[in-house]
Amino acid sequence: MNPEDPRRTKREIRRLEHRLKRLRQRLKISDRNAVIALYDGDVDERIVVEADGLGGARVVRAEGNYPIDYSARDERRFRNEETAGRAAHCLSEGDIASLSQFDPHKTYPCEE
Repeated sequence: MNPEDPRRTKREIRRLEHRLKRLRQRLKISDRNAVIALYDGDVDERIVVEADGLGGARVVRAEGNYPIDYSARDERRFRNEETAGRAAHCLSEGDIASLSQFDPHKTYPCEE
């Protein structure tokens, strides 16, 4: 293997990452695994919205020491970050008891 190959590959990765960053900025989506919202839930519980880097996000109701040592009590993936944020907010306000109850087409009291 040519010793220049790894350097060339790393340059290409940097170029692609820079392009990806510009695309995300233009599309207004967050980086993969970025925490875009964080709410306090019950005692020792956090409600977290984590971006998937493609415009969607997952909401996790984490029990324990998030993000180091926790267990997911409830989890759901959403097609867009805004809807995931709405679901997390409604869960934190008590308008829904679990993420499976969230209907993205409905308006909840916490949103009024």
